[in-house]
Amino acid sequence: MQLLSAILKLILLVAIQLLIEQGPQLILGNPEITINLSFIFIINCLLLLFTSNYKWFYILQFFSLAIYAIVLVPQLFFFNMFNFYARMNYIFLSPGNFIIAFVYLLIAAAAIAGIAWLQVKLIKSMRRQIYVVPVFALLLIIAEFAAPTAEILSAAAIPTKNSTSSNDQLVPWRKLYIDYIGNNGFVRIQKDYNKFAKGKTSITPYACNTTEDETSTTLAPTIQYLQDTTTNKDFLLLMESWGELAEPKEQEKLMKHIRALFNSHGAGLTKYYQLEFGRTCFHGNTSSAEGRELLNMNDEESYRAFLERNVAPPHNITQYKNQNGYHTIAGFTASKQYGSNMSNAEGFRRALGFKSRFYYEELSKHYKDNKENTYKAVFDENLIDSILNESKRYEKVFAYALTINTHTPFRFDVTNNIDGKYYYKIKRELFKSFKENQQAYDQFYRIASIINHTFKRVAEASQSGDAEAITASRNSAVTQAKPFDRILIIGDHANPDFRTRGLYNMKTVPFLIIRRRN
Repeated sequence: MQLLSAILKLILLVAIQLLIEQGPQLILGNPEITINLSFIFIINCLLLLFTSNYKWFYILQFFSLAIYAIVLVPQLFFFNMFNFYARMNYIFLSPGNFIIAFVYLLIAAAAIAGIAWLQVKLIKSMRRQIYVVPVFALLLIIAEFAAPTAEILSAAAIPTKNSTSSNDQLVPWRKLYIDYIGNNGFVRIQKDYNKFAKGKTSITPYACNTTEDETSTTLAPTIQYLQDTTTNKDFLLLMESWGELAEPKEQEKLMKHIRALFNSHGAGLTKYYQLEFGRTCFHGNTSSAEGRELLNMNDEESYRAFLERNVAPPHNITQYKNQNGYHTIAGFTASKQYGSNMSNAEGFRRALGFKSRFYYEELSKHYKDNKENTYKAVFDENLIDSILNESKRYEKVFAYALTINTHTPFRFDVTNNIDGKYYYKIKRELFKSFKENQQAYDQFYRIASIINHTFKRVAEASQSGDAEAITASRNSAVTQAKPFDRILIIGDHANPDFRTRGLYNMKTVPFLIIRRRN
């Protein structure tokens, strides 16, 4: 009877461990899940063959779970873990914004300590039958070498001619692999470190391939559409966390909504401009996307090589525009001190060669702060207005703006951003596209409102430009402030928030380009 009780307690101990290790995969809806136990846990169990001091089990278990959490967090947000922790300087720039994060950290530490304590209590309660735990660990080690990995493929995972990407299943399919001992993610950690170390020495040119990225190209949209001298004024707007929905039909609905916003400005916009949509692959975070669009580079490691070691990129659109007589302008909604790997936004834009640069430090003197995430920033609409106003001073312009209001952790600012009737009207039309996910809908609504603000300002500039052209034709001394010829708005990456990321395609991001009609 005591042996049976010990075995039941062992089952509970293992169940707790499996939930800890596999829970994030299950929550995030990963299609392939490998069920196993970490080798650190197995080593902890085997230690009980040699010592009855449970303190060591508790200490090792606590630290192994803590390390697992430290590795897991960056991977949930697409980052190379070493690059992720290189951003710890953000905390010192605005510590007050991270109070909630510190509270979560304390809760997580307490939860880890509580789980380890519970496991120790279970083992202690086995008394004489304590040998059950190391014997089980030994059997697992034998199974690791003697038995093959078991694969379980659910019926829903088998494609049929009637299968569609919009198949509404209550629980998405899973392909399960049952292994015995895991590696605690060491392979991924080693891969991350190798990329991080390589980042100071070499650049990988941007490229998509059909197999991995669902699209194929060797040029980023900015290089493809804007790197020429056929127009006088070009504007690149890199949109924070604007991703593409995983279901193509639902993504098409969102694009139709954005086109409706474009058309809603009437002839003041549609008479002068045409709107086109596209998609491209993405590899990594916002820094990677900046390198992608401005330098045609493939990842954040290339970004670091350019910034920290002055390695020459395959393209530099800013330099190209400078050489061809354009005035180059860069704006960033947040502080110039934000940026990758203890560097800063200002350093990157200066290295690119932008002649005019402005940030939160300048914008905050004229505009109020945005409170939708942890970053010190003004509203993205204010940045766009400032870019457009600055561009009026020059005949030829290449302008670049990076938004930040929709960066995770995002909380929609109802008071300052919501038009009640418009918000709820659109919600009725599009909410199901987000599978009733309020967070995802709010973020898209905010992105769409920034895009719509850009449409509005472009329409106003076009109409104003017409009026100035008439005046200039009557008075040759009047200088005409011409509007932009091309505006490219593109997402940097899909929203990495674990509450919404399951909705998005993890391989591509959307873009739109507004071209002035001839």
